[in-house]
Amino acid sequence: MVKCYRLDEVAIIETGEIVPKKKYFSKRGSPFISAKFLNQLILNGKIAELPKIDRTYEKYFKCTTVPAKTIILTKTNLNATNKQVYQCEEEVWIAKDLIAIIPDESIILSDYLYHFLNWYRVNKEWYHLHQISLKIPNVEIQYSMVQILNKVQHLINNKDFLLTQIDGLPQYFHHFSVPIEGHAKNVCHGFNQVQHLYNLLLYRIFKGELVKDIQETDFFKTFSIQ
Repeated sequence: MVKCYRLDEVAIIETGEIVPKKKYFSKRGSPFISAKFLNQLILNGKIAELPKIDRTYEKYFKCTTVPAKTIILTKTNLNATNKQVYQCEEEVWIAKDLIAIIPDESIILSDYLYHFLNWYRVNKEWYHLHQISLKIPNVEIQYSMVQILNKVQHLINNKDFLLTQIDGLPQYFHHFSVPIEGHAKNVCHGFNQVQHLYNLLLYRIFKGELVKDIQETDFFKTFSIQ
């Protein structure tokens, strides 16, 4: 059910090349991502606001394009808890300060690899990514796992927006402001619990502890998030 692979056996690992001159940027083409733009992209998801490069200019400079579902990381701070990990939704160009990991989805799903890289701490230089060992269940089990992880992460990513909306409720319910404020604190605590749940799931999944649960029970039916 579970096989052990090196990362470079299940994915292509590439680095970006030089940053093209400004004259090669245009209003059409594929987005260009560098470490500078990666942080804002992770925060707001507005890939349409990034500079673009038209493929007709490709012969004039060296630059790396990667397909949708590629996982992108910065070369630095890979051991940090706040390291930057981004999953492409379309083809992009990447700069020399980034690493691209292109999964073979017949073996490892892009979503599964994305969550793994969010969890894993690289204690050495970026090129040691090739030697990372990971346990990979079959694609069907991966799919079930990432359905849960994606939903939990979606809640976490929308935490600030939802809490802001709740904080604004007392102005519309003057006579109930104190009870509403109390509920808002409970909701905030609930989000902290969701973050803890996400971290626990990452640990149990990528340490292989959930495989036994899956074998012994119908785990994904008993642990579903609607």
